[in-house]
Amino acid sequence: MNILQNISDKMNILDKHPRRCMWGMTAFAVIYYLIVSLQGIDFADEGFSLTFYQNIYTHPADVEYLFLYYLTGVIGGIWEILFGWLGTYGYRILFAITSGAIVLTTFAILKPYFRASTIVIGTLACVLWPGLCLYYFNHDCLTILLFLLTIYAAMKGVRGNNISWWIMGFMLIVNGMTRLPNIALVILALIPLVEANYSGYYYKAGQNMLRILGGFLIGSLLMFILLYSLQHLRIWFASIGSLFVMSGDASDTHSIKNLIGTYTYTYKAIFTSSLYGFLICMVYIIATQYIKLKGSKLIAGVICSALFYAMLVRNHYAMWGAVTAASIVYAISFRHDRNHFILALASLAALVVIPLGGDSYANICNSCMWLGMPMLIDLIRRPIKCNICIDDKQDRHYTISIDNTHSRHIHIMAGVAFIFYVATHSVCYFDDGSRLQKTHRTQIATAATTYTSQERAAIIDRIVSSTLAHRMEGNYLLVFDNAPMLHYLTGMQPYLGSPWSTFWGADMFERQLFDAEHSARQLPLIAIPHFYYRDLSKTDYLNAIEHPEMYEKAQILAGFIQRNGYYEVYNDNYITLLKIPQ
Repeated sequence: MNILQNISDKMNILDKHPRRCMWGMTAFAVIYYLIVSLQGIDFADEGFSLTFYQNIYTHPADVEYLFLYYLTGVIGGIWEILFGWLGTYGYRILFAITSGAIVLTTFAILKPYFRASTIVIGTLACVLWPGLCLYYFNHDCLTILLFLLTIYAAMKGVRGNNISWWIMGFMLIVNGMTRLPNIALVILALIPLVEANYSGYYYKAGQNMLRILGGFLIGSLLMFILLYSLQHLRIWFASIGSLFVMSGDASDTHSIKNLIGTYTYTYKAIFTSSLYGFLICMVYIIATQYIKLKGSKLIAGVICSALFYAMLVRNHYAMWGAVTAASIVYAISFRHDRNHFILALASLAALVVIPLGGDSYANICNSCMWLGMPMLIDLIRRPIKCNICIDDKQDRHYTISIDNTHSRHIHIMAGVAFIFYVATHSVCYFDDGSRLQKTHRTQIATAATTYTSQERAAIIDRIVSSTLAHRMEGNYLLVFDNAPMLHYLTGMQPYLGSPWSTFWGADMFERQLFDAEHSARQLPLIAIPHFYYRDLSKTDYLNAIEHPEMYEKAQILAGFIQRNGYYEVYNDNYITLLKIPQ
């Protein structure tokens, strides 16, 4: 009990110094990310994004698909011009800076309504949660920052600042240009109506919604001017058009049909993980009330802590489910408090709306927790006292009592499980293996600032040097498959408008290849990696049994190779390269 009292005293000290907490937590987030992001080189998603930043100003048509994340590319491209010499780690630095801004904005939003210690615990959990392991600047972290800035403006508007509604509208369109599906966040424009339900001033709510629309139009005009001035307008429209012509077959992960279809599994995972968490809590409460043996509470606590940990391991949506459930409970519990209710709805909007249009749900969803996590912590810390009475068929009366002691024990068990999960699962994104082994750097300048395993460093050196040695006229590269980082490391342009050309279905892949083949651009060097991008295990992307989703695309590529007289110029355990006679 003395330990718990000491922790409570420390929390009270934090509550007296909210400004110090805000800046201290921001500094921790930046330093933490700068340290952990020193390790890990990702052949997959990171290469996908960095190739965009590398080419947006020099060869924009060659990264056409990525214009769906246009503003992210504009910022990343500026960073590439200014700090490209930092290589991959430069984007880890930009991520750390962005994350620091996210912490600051979270404090700015929540500080008037939550204790400082609650915000500290909530933001600390978000920083440490392994789901946020894309430790490089990308559209997900920028999406969350702009979302939080939108909510900050909205809450100022609720408090009577009319200019903030204009800013809110502007932020909504800017966020949509950061990642096209974010345009669904226009649902937040209904916040003035929610506020009017408390104040009764519906005419004023209409005025505020018009102000939001005005900010939206100003933002749209400025984005149009930016696109037009950089001569990116045609490419941006073409990228949007590609969404509506994708094939939608089983291998097309980015078609609208397949993206929407995956939500059945996602929301089922949220519901089941939330239900598991509730059942674990009930198991502890019932066990401690009806098992009167010495040490039974300790045994029940250990078992339930293990169950919480198993839940996190089994389903990486567990934390998302917990935060979503907390946001719903918070909205219901504080429905009579205007500000808390609006914040709870905003948290739900982030958790439900932002993941739309993405296939990397674990990372997108987990990054939406910045408002909901402090709400979860706040609910846990609030006093609880209730009785649940049950009568069976024999008229026997059972009473389950829930009080502050149970609440304290449950959140201690959940905290232990969380810390243990963080300690055992904080891995490098798409760079599997122990961090203790990631002590080697490559000889490639663009990746030399980041540490990885000796094996991965050797593979990078081998495949990059081999690819550069066989560079073809036109400087185009077609990677088949799952190694878009090869474009960034070699400085070679993607041939099919995207560094990850095969995430399209077979029909779209064939169409893109046909259009490129009959355009004025030079034919590409073809690279076929022989390793899986996550753990470097040997794989054959042309094998119909091992990769059935690649079979049709492999046949299409084979026809392209045969038509154009490609021949093998290099082959080892890591990569095969094919080119045409020059």
